[in-house]
Amino acid sequence: MHKHHTVITESFHCKRSESGEVVHVYNSNNYLMAEYVVRTGRTSWQRVAALTQRESVEKWLQNNYPVRSESKAVAVGKAKAKAAR
Repeated sequence: MHKHHTVITESFHCKRSESGEVVHVYNSNNYLMAEYVVRTGRTSWQRVAALTQRESVEKWLQNNYPVRSESKAVAVGKAKAKAAR
């Protein structure tokens, strides 16, 4: 189901889902801490974590899994097609 884990910080690691759409964040005890949706860039925290840890993890996720802009490219293409008519 998951690929190998990637270390984020000393306390957190992540695993990307098979579909590639969601990155699961786990703590050192392998508790699910957060889910990051690559398509939207939204992080949903499942457990309490210190603000500094949350900020660090969210920044790392955004840098390593940037939001995909595929849907924006499709929308722009459709708008240009309508304008050309």
